Amino acid sequence: MTRILRTTSLILGPLSLAASTFFWEDGRYGVTGGVLVALASTAWIYGLLGVWEHLRDRSPLLSAVGIVLTVVGTFGGIAFGTQGFFEGIFDVSGAESLDAAARYPVASWFVLWLPGPLFPISLMLLGAMLLRLRVTPVPVAVALMLGGLAFPASRVSRVDLIAHGADVVLLAASAALALLVARGLLDRPLKH
Repeated sequence: MTRILRTTSLILGPLSLAASTFFWEDGRYGVTGGVLVALASTAWIYGLLGVWEHLRDRSPLLSAVGIVLTVVGTFGGIAFGTQGFFEGIFDVSGAESLDAAARYPVASWFVLWLPGPLFPISLMLLGAMLLRLRVTPVPVAVALMLGGLAFPASRVSRVDLIAHGADVVLLAASAALALLVARGLLDRPLKH
């Protein structure tokens, strides 16, 4: 059952994230997009933690760091999704939202600005670990690293095409991981 849930998580998380981009309103998440981002983070974490657990025996320190980055980073995803939800229901512009956050710099740092970047960093680290430990095919690990790199660029730039591209790369990489988890193939190193 754990394998099924982790596999499902690795598909539903990035799929929800990809769907959220279709609901952007002037480059902002909006109500529906915000809910989908928060749900994506919630769904995705279980599968990602499972992948990190597969790496624990081979690299305990970096796996522990990766788990922390993933947990804190998904908190950031939930926070940004919730921010988009509230911007939408209260009809607050992006500038007004940022001005309001600036009035609470320490709280905003802990809720948004620190955890937000940690999620893509955790994806890049996970891709690097999968590559170094030869646990997945090279394209899967590289796609995860590229997706982790493209994700923040797409959200900062708010360019739809870049965002959809990043979403597709992350979905493909995570779906490939899901397939490996479903088949039990993360349990042994691959020969490259």
